Amino acid sequence: MGRIIDKLLVIITISVAMIFAITTFFVDFLVPKNIDTENGLIFGNKNAKVTLVMFEDFKCKYCKEYFNETFPEIKERYIDTGKIKYVIIPLSFIYGSKLLTNAAIGIYELKKDQFFEFISIVSEKKSKNLTKQDLIKIASNLKGVNLEIFNEFLDQKVFNNYLDENMEHAKKIMPTFEVPAVYINGHRIDIDKIENAIEDRLTYKEYK
Repeated sequence: MGRIIDKLLVIITISVAMIFAITTFFVDFLVPKNIDTENGLIFGNKNAKVTLVMFEDFKCKYCKEYFNETFPEIKERYIDTGKIKYVIIPLSFIYGSKLLTNAAIGIYELKKDQFFEFISIVSEKKSKNLTKQDLIKIASNLKGVNLEIFNEFLDQKVFNNYLDENMEHAKKIMPTFEVPAVYINGHRIDIDKIENAIEDRLTYKEYK
């Protein structure tokens, strides 16, 4: 009798865990999140009715795949044309990514129009760990970047606190933490359905 009760308890525990996981998954996709976009890296039309928020770690291989394969179309069709507000919330949780992320944010602060060129270059690099010298060399080949200030950003780790704050914010937004994570007008979107989701929200008036 005791063994039967134990088995029933195990089955009930597993069932409850599965129900919780499934519920959490659907809530994440159906319930809009209140995301602080003003503290992110902002591109496109700040007043657009469609806001796409991308949580990413620039060292993440899946983030790189998204940037290389999907992002160029998003940029051309929606960011450059001013149809959407595109916000990147940079994160740093992969080992060794804080140096790279500090460099990326530094480029954004110093020469915003060179940011995507910088990300494009580092995304194509086969080396897993770019050194400070590597990053300075990349920055030196970009137009208009003040290398003295850029170097100081890296030495002083200026954006580390900002990155820590972003991580805490991301954990509160996402029940199951993962990157890249996309939210459009607060709603979680599958990475392979971004364009359809943007078009839906541009087309229908009922979307905010």
